[in-house]
Amino acid sequence: MTLTANGREALSAILSNESLFPRIKDADLSSVASKLARKQVTAAGLTRDDLLDLKSALGETVFEKTLDGLSPHHIKLLARRLDKNAPEIEVNTGSSALSYVRQILSGEVIESTPDQAPPAQVPTEPKKNKYLGRKAFRTGR
Repeated sequence: MTLTANGREALSAILSNESLFPRIKDADLSSVASKLARKQVTAAGLTRDDLLDLKSALGETVFEKTLDGLSPHHIKLLARRLDKNAPEIEVNTGSSALSYVRQILSGEVIESTPDQAPPAQVPTEPKKNKYLGRKAFRTGR
């Protein structure tokens, strides 16, 4: 259960009344910002431009700490979200995916496109089931 119904008001109250909260240091605030940023970064639907806006709003240090704090699973998902056609070797591990995300954000990588369209599949006749006509199969014995 939360102490207030609106967390935004609680954070605003803490930030506007710093004299009442002397034990909250800048490191604590950057930790909270990093947690909130992690939640935003892992949210679906973010584009490269959204991440760059988030980076400029948070500052480069907090944003980099946020990227470093992501789990390998989340960083792979982020890399795939930013470049749906990324080569498998670039998103194979968490560290390579993190490097790839940083390259995308710096503009070194342009979104890749698939080399060729997959070949059209020719419909084939389904195989006959050899058990369909058997009496044991029909009666359950």
